[in-house]
Order: sequence, then C-alpha cells, then structure tokens
Amino acid sequence: MAQVVFTVRRSLRLPAQAVFDELIDWSGHAEWVPMTKVQILEGDGGVGTSFVATTGLGKAALPDRMRVEALDREAMTVHIVKIGPVLTGDVHLAVTASSNTTCELSWVEDVRVPGLPAFLARPVAAAASKAFTSSIDRMAKRVTRRSQV
Repeated sequence: MAQVVFTVRRSLRLPAQAVFDELIDWSGHAEWVPMTKVQILEGDGGVGTSFVATTGLGKAALPDRMRVEALDREAMTVHIVKIGPVLTGDVHLAVTASSNTTCELSWVEDVRVPGLPAFLARPVAAAASKAFTSSIDRMAKRVTRRSQV
C-alpha cells in the first residue's frame, strides 16, 4: 500500500465565500471534476455528510467514499475522511480571502492506495496534483459564470 500525498494551492480572482460555497457543494463536484459522479449517501452537506465520488468509466471507475469530519464556515476550512473500502486517508480544504475579490485555495490530500507499490507514490501524487489543479481551474470558471448570471 502506497501513501500518496499532494498539495494544490491556487490564487483565484474570486471572492473567498463564492469559492468555499462551491467547494462544499459536494454534488456540484461532478460539474468540474472530469468523469465524476457524486452520490450523497446521508447528511445535509455539513459535518457527518457521507458521499461517494466515482471517477472513471465502466469497470475502470474508482468509487471514493468520504465523510465530512469537520466544516468551519467562518474559517472556510473542511476536513474530509476517505473511508474506503478502496481509498483511505484525509483531505483538507481551506479558502483564505486575499481581498474582497481574490482568495487562496489550498487542497491537501493524504491518501493510502492499496495495491499501489510505494515507488509509484510520487508519480501518482504528481499526476493527481496536476488533475486537481485542472479541476480547480474548471471550478473557478464555474463560479465566475455563476456570478455573471
């Protein structure tokens, strides 16, 4: 089992609250994470909410079951626990206002991947980092479109 750790930090020309609201719209992730479907299993989006984000196609799809462990709307931070059965670990999301119209987004994942040899952890982390950077860019475009309506 390999431990895959990566961090994505992005400066966004968007209000922090709008970015945070989009991040905690768990079903909405399917709109900006490619080939992903999200099913809410229980909860209202806050602490205790559990959901499955399934990414991929057909038999190559990977279900990622998660639970919101902590969510602080004022501090704009979230701690999510990946509860398996395939992936386990933690996700930490934080949005910090830089000004009224800009913010910093930090997305940190520390995931254990069964069956993945340890020597592949770094290349997988690099690929995941690139994929999440691209997804965050799509999320930012979605927030921008929503604010223009």
